Amino acid sequence: MSKKPSKNGPNKAKSIIAQPLFRSRQERAGKGKGSYRREAFQADNWEASYFLAA
Repeated sequence: MSKKPSKNGPNKAKSIIAQPLFRSRQERAGKGKGSYRREAFQADNWEASYFLAA
């Protein structure tokens, strides 16, 4: 009985999930409690603001 050599390479599923697209995020309130934004440059589209910052 021989054992198969183990692969210790990067896990593809983990690397895909680690991308910013799959990051969990909370929706910000537009009005009411919790709607104040300290940064004036934040856009409604989080994807656009992420790529501008990078």
